Amino acid sequence: MGVVRQKEDLLTRIRDLERQVRELRRRNISNAAISQGSLEVRTPDGFLIARIGEFDADGTPSTGMEIYRRSGGLQARFFDTTGTGGGGYWALFDEAGNIVASEDTYSGVGLATPYLSQHAVPWTNVVTPSVITVNASFETMWRVHLTRQQPRIRVRTVTKSDAATTGEIQLVMSAASGGATISTVTPIPAADFTYRQLIGVLPVVDHMTYLEVDVVGRRTAGAGNVRVEVVGVETIQS
Repeated sequence: MGVVRQKEDLLTRIRDLERQVRELRRRNISNAAISQGSLEVRTPDGFLIARIGEFDADGTPSTGMEIYRRSGGLQARFFDTTGTGGGGYWALFDEAGNIVASEDTYSGVGLATPYLSQHAVPWTNVVTPSVITVNASFETMWRVHLTRQQPRIRVRTVTKSDAATTGEIQLVMSAASGGATISTVTPIPAADFTYRQLIGVLPVVDHMTYLEVDVVGRRTAGAGNVRVEVVGVETIQS
């Protein structure tokens, strides 16, 4: 004999289903797979935040992920084209839509943008470094001006010393930047002519703070010259 469900029972089930749907909307989606199309993430008022899956990348069918600004412009794109062998790239965009950072897709290695400045010095200054110290105490020989974006700095030098003359170099913050010693002492032996690098840990300050780093040197023995030429500077990661 069948059982006739009462109206109250049906209403209860409908309320339970509504509650479960609301709960599912509040929870994060996990273990979900999308094999076609794309998933879009939007704000409650309808602004597109991200698209994951299949989409059109400047006229090319692609798969990957795009992240958008509230204005509708792209902030980032990570994708491969859907043809054989891929061919996409990753890129970060400014508010005007220009690519400010991306990978080099031709070589498959390293960055395409941004372009990074390099350091050039006259060859005669490499053969015979231009800055000399005969001081027994550390003195400033070079000063690096920078804005802090990474936690360490690497300074590449050429050092040269006369016969029977030794010295030392290291990195120190300028007095205006706190005066702290930020690298170990690097010895320069007698009759030296060597490429050397100094690595210093920059002080913990606000991002993009202007800093001054000094390359200081001294003569520790002998009566000749200790010479130092800075041939490259870069800030590096931890």
